Amino acid sequence: MKTLVYCYRSGMINNMFGLMQAGIVTHPLTSPPLTAETFPYERLADADLIYIALHGAAKGCRLYGDGKLAALSVEGILAGPELHGVVIMEGCYGAKTAFPRAFVERGARMVISSREKTFDRRYGLGEAGRIGRDLVRALRDGRDVRSALRGEFEVVERQV
Repeated sequence: MKTLVYCYRSGMINNMFGLMQAGIVTHPLTSPPLTAETFPYERLADADLIYIALHGAAKGCRLYGDGKLAALSVEGILAGPELHGVVIMEGCYGAKTAFPRAFVERGARMVISSREKTFDRRYGLGEAGRIGRDLVRALRDGRDVRSALRGEFEVVERQV
């Protein structure tokens, strides 16, 4: 499963750790140094799994890296390439933003995102990281991801 991970820089270690526990070995892209303007949106097209662990705010059109740096924008997603994979948005309030619909509009099969605040730890896995790990395991094993969902996450699927 070709995976693209994008996270806030201070969360790089715990995101790598959680994904390794789920059987995915990859080096995350981080913000900083990347920003909403410099993120390589074209790389989203190649991913079977797009795992995003960025800070969010309800009704926001941007997700943030460390230091409240704008890391990803809805405009960038909508102007970007056609997608085909699954998107997991582990950060706060992802379901209450325009991102799930934008990803589906660009072709993502499914977007799993949190309705509320999520909490993780810088080293080791907090609740958000454990949920992300379990979702990735379910996807990797071909199971229905709903079996790994917790109540605070929701799914938006592309209608075919």
